[in-house]
This record gives sequence, C-alpha cells and structure tokens, in this order.
Amino acid sequence: MNDVSAAAPPTFTYCPDPVFVFGAPRSGTTALARALGMHGDFYVGDETFFLWELYGQGRVEKVFEQWATRPSSSWLRREQVSRDEFLAAVGLGINALFTRSSGHRRWIDHTPHHCLMADTLAGMVPGAKFLHVLRDGREVVNSMINIAATVPADELDDMRRRGFLPPWGHDFHAACTTWRDATRAAADFCTRQPGRALTVMHADLERYPEATLAAVLRFLGAPLEEGPATFLRRDRINSSFTPPGGVPAAEYRRPDPWAAWSAEQRARFADIAGADLCRCGFASPGDLAPGETCAIDKN
Repeated sequence: MNDVSAAAPPTFTYCPDPVFVFGAPRSGTTALARALGMHGDFYVGDETFFLWELYGQGRVEKVFEQWATRPSSSWLRREQVSRDEFLAAVGLGINALFTRSSGHRRWIDHTPHHCLMADTLAGMVPGAKFLHVLRDGREVVNSMINIAATVPADELDDMRRRGFLPPWGHDFHAACTTWRDATRAAADFCTRQPGRALTVMHADLERYPEATLAAVLRFLGAPLEEGPATFLRRDRINSSFTPPGGVPAAEYRRPDPWAAWSAEQRARFADIAGADLCRCGFASPGDLAPGETCAIDKN
C-alpha cells in the first residue's frame, strides 16, 4: 500500500506584508534595509537578483498573455485565470521560500533595480509595501564609478570575467542613465501606488535618522524601536569611499563629485540626467555649470 502521507504536499506559510526597498544602485537601499533589520519584526537577507532574471522586463506577464489569449484552448484560458490571480499564485511560492528563510518574520528585499519591475512585484505579492530610497544623482553616479574600490582585489578580476560587475561600475554614461532610468521608474510607481509606496530621501536618513525612520515605521505599520536609528547614527556601510565594513558615521566624509569631475563629465551628466536632478529637487539650473541646463529634458 502506498504511503499517502508521504505524497502529500508540505505545508508552508507566507508573509502577508513584506517590504521591498529599491532605488538606483548606490542610493542607500542596503543601509535602509539593514537599519530596518535591527527592528525585532523584520528580517533582511541578501539581494535577490534572480527575481529580475526570472520575472523582470515583463517576462512573466508576456508568458501569461501569450497563453491566456491563445486562439485554441489553453489551461489559463479555459480556467479563466486573470493576470492578478496568476501573478499572485506565482509570487506565493517565492514568498513562502523567503518566509521560511526569515524565520517567519516580516522579510525585506533590498535589490535596487527591482524598481524596474515594481508593478510585477506588486502583483506577485499583493500585500507588500515599497520603499524608494532617493539620493542625489551626482552622489549616486560618483559612487557607481568608484564601486570597484569596494571589491577585494582577489575577487575583482573574477567578477569582471563572469559579468558580475555592472556596466555602470566603469562607464560614466551608463552610470548617468542608470540613475535617471531607475529614478523615473521608482517615482512613477510611487505616484501610482501612494498607499503602498513611500519615497525616503537618502539625505534625511543621514541627517535625521530618528525622525525619518519613525516615519518609515509608521508607514509600514510597525512599532517604533530605537535599533534602526541607532544603526544609522553609528555606521556608514557599503560606501565606495570607506574600507570594507564601513566607518563610524561621525568620521565619514564623502567627496564632492561636482568638484572632482571633469567639465566633460559634468556636461554629460547634465545632458543625461540634469532635468531629473532638478525635478527631484536636488538642483536648480543655476547649480549647473555654464551651458549645462536642466530646463530642457532631451530624454
């Protein structure tokens, strides 16, 4: 006789309201996530780039559309499965996997470029909340092009050879467009989903960690705890300009990119991302070098 219990599917649990922290790379997404990880209700793991590989760029929606609208019969069409139902079912397995790893705490994903697939994630995890970390594009680009300094020398060649070092880490143009495109995508999502998404200014996290994190925790419906703000007051982590492991916040000094860049770099940044820099409130036309304007958006 077959053992029926052995064939039964395992039970699982899932988190009803996880958190996605996203923004342009080098915007402070890891710092905010790790700060929230100091709160007793939350769990923070590593970045989950595989979600982008599996579901990014509308891949999962394209598959659904193809088979839900097949002229002849298909399972999705016959069962009248909606897009929202399909995405939620796909996301349930991922959620259960993350929940198991989180020890059943409220898990946080902090993969920066998930802002480019936020609508997909919102459908896959209907109860999720989203935090967009917004940072001055000049600081972001400067951090991007100096990211190699954060990688141990014995790992750097291997990362380059295997394609783990992104183009924006060595290409100034790619860094500028990455900040611009990620910021636009995240801002658009936050505008359309005000009840599910909150923009968090990177500068406020640094200058006013207590008040900023209190607002974040209120938005997430979590009780106030001191751990997250204490973490941000104490450490500067994942910076392109500090030793591995970070430095005490009081000792941290960030270089001024506008002073360090060449005139050509300043002009290129202004041409690619100047309009967005002004739109986000980080600069006005007078802040840019002569001949570099953010009054006209060419993109």
